[in-house]
Amino acid sequence: MWPFRRLKQRQQMTLEELLAESSTPTWAGVPVGGDQAMRLSAVWACVRLLADSVSTLPLDVFRRGEREPLAPPPILVAPAAGWALHEWLEAVMRSLLLRGNAYGLVVARGSDLRPTQVELVHPDAMAVKVNREGMVEYRLHGKPWPAEDIWHVKAFRQAGLPEGLSPIEYARQQVGLGLAVERYGATWFGDGAVPPGTFKNTEATIEQEEAEEIKGRLLNAIRKREPMVHGKDWQFTPIAVKPEESQFIETARLNVAAIARVFGVPPEMIAGEASNSQTYASVEMRGIDFLTFGVRPWLVRLETAIGALLPRGQFVRFNPGGLLKATTKESYEALEIGIRSGLLTRNEARAKQDLPPLPGGDQLAGSAPPPAEEAA
Repeated sequence: MWPFRRLKQRQQMTLEELLAESSTPTWAGVPVGGDQAMRLSAVWACVRLLADSVSTLPLDVFRRGEREPLAPPPILVAPAAGWALHEWLEAVMRSLLLRGNAYGLVVARGSDLRPTQVELVHPDAMAVKVNREGMVEYRLHGKPWPAEDIWHVKAFRQAGLPEGLSPIEYARQQVGLGLAVERYGATWFGDGAVPPGTFKNTEATIEQEEAEEIKGRLLNAIRKREPMVHGKDWQFTPIAVKPEESQFIETARLNVAAIARVFGVPPEMIAGEASNSQTYASVEMRGIDFLTFGVRPWLVRLETAIGALLPRGQFVRFNPGGLLKATTKESYEALEIGIRSGLLTRNEARAKQDLPPLPGGDQLAGSAPPPAEEAA
């Protein structure tokens, strides 16, 4: 059954009503969906870090068996109308991280019928199912759409399901706890979850009406930040509760680490705290760990999906070197080893440092120099 039978009614709903309808409350009593999850700072930080890290890496096209990259095809120059490549990749990553799926409509093709533009659509607007014949069917806003014109990237696959699994959906209890903690903290400081103090008559018992009058005078003075004048028989005792005794600060700290664990991000990279066993000897080592376990799986998914848009025999590769920040000394030493071992030419090493090529710098170390007439 398609999940768009109430599409017309849903289109007439406000955003808040739609969000409330599309997600059920968690154990913490907070509804969680992709949009609500982004209101939690830890989720926002993880999504931003991963999406920015992937979308800003250089992306090159190669022909199988060749070392030199090819000129980028139109799909990697202007993948959609008004979208630069890094913006397009960032939007794809956000859809994958929050919804588990990214969808695009092939709106233009070249002379070889390969896609030249793919317009992204919101994952909530697309529905997918497998029909009785075992074919995958797509519906956009409730209307059938040809599968050959759909570009579908899946985050986490499970056997028998045509869609990817959403990290937010599976971590919704943890996200709901974080949202509830933030709400509790805001209530604590904003609405006065704990009264500021007690006001006691030390001499006599008073009626409720008189107590309400005294309380009103006290609150009015507090709001105006003015001193409260009262008789000698009244005693005001402020209530001071230590933040750590309320436990919500510690809960918030642990929640940040849990959200980072879901997204595969080192907690300290989103201003969280890591245990001693997770500290790194250098920033470079942390970058390698983040690249290997956090970013690399997403790069492989995107390389496979984007490669399917290219002509046969071509593929794409991200260059993750920008994530590995070494010191100048370490960088030069690594390049020197590469040149001496014959892995890099001098010009390839200079290109990695954004330097112009040198005449004769395309020769590998240890190889015979070109003939004089060829060099000329």
